[in-house]
Amino acid sequence: MVEEELLMGLFVMGILLWSLVIASVILFIYGLWKSSWKALVWSGAAILVPMMLIFLGGQGIWFRLSILVPIAIFAAAYYMKQKTTHLPLS
Repeated sequence: MVEEELLMGLFVMGILLWSLVIASVILFIYGLWKSSWKALVWSGAAILVPMMLIFLGGQGIWFRLSILVPIAIFAAAYYMKQKTTHLPLS
């Protein structure tokens, strides 16, 4: 009985984490396509939890590098926001 509850909890956690990854990819593509920095911020926020779990649980350098994905997405959103808010006056 306890094993079934544990497996069900792991299954639900896996569904949740993979849905966050899929949502992040969709928002990332939409953000680049429409040049929306807000969509990129939400994409970075959605991928932050799965990547943070990999970052904190990993033992090698490749697991530690997983945190660079959300940082790069947040940097792209910041760059896109700066590009759209500081338009030259003509």
